[in-house]
This record gives sequence, structure tokens and C-alpha cells, in this order.
Amino acid sequence: MKKVIILLSIFISIQLSAQTKKVIDTKIFVNGMCDMCEDRIENALDVKGIKVADWDLESKMCRIVYRADLISEEKIHQILADAGHDTKKKKAKKEVYENLHHCCHYKREE
Repeated sequence: MKKVIILLSIFISIQLSAQTKKVIDTKIFVNGMCDMCEDRIENALDVKGIKVADWDLESKMCRIVYRADLISEEKIHQILADAGHDTKKKKAKKEVYENLHHCCHYKREE
């Protein structure tokens, strides 16, 4: 009987642990202009918790697959802004944007 209770509690613990590792597949608009922007955006998102980061130059959309228990969407927007790229939720600091290569200067929304 003890073995059954132990096994059952281990099983429940594993199930609860698996539920907290929620993987989210989303797309975020990220301003950028060129292949250098693509490299910068994707490299900035090479952090713990993000499994996939693939930015498309034409649509300006970045597909991001991440684990919600390790990183938040808000943190992802901040990482992109810190790299110099505006999103719909976070704007890069002026000095960071201005330090981007001249070909990377996209039109900023006010």
C-alpha cells in the first residue's frame, strides 16, 4: 500500500511539473530594416526560456516559442527594446536606436 501511495504521489508531482512548463508559440511585431536587424533580433532572443526566435524581414513579425515558466512576454519585449528594436509594447531608448548601424534605422512611430 505504501508503494502505491508513493508511486501515485510521484505521478501527480510529475503531472503538476509538466503543467507548469507551458510552451507558448506566438508572433510579435518587431521593427527592423535589414539582415543585420534579423541577426541582432534573433541573437538577442537567444536566452534561457526561448526555444525559437525567427524574425521575418518582409512582415516584421518574429515567431517566438518560449516557456512561460522561464520568461515572460513582457521580458521578451524588453530584450528586443534593449537591442534597439521597437515592438508594439516597448520602445527602444533613443540612444540605443541611434547607435544602430545607419541601414538599421527604421521609421519609428511616435
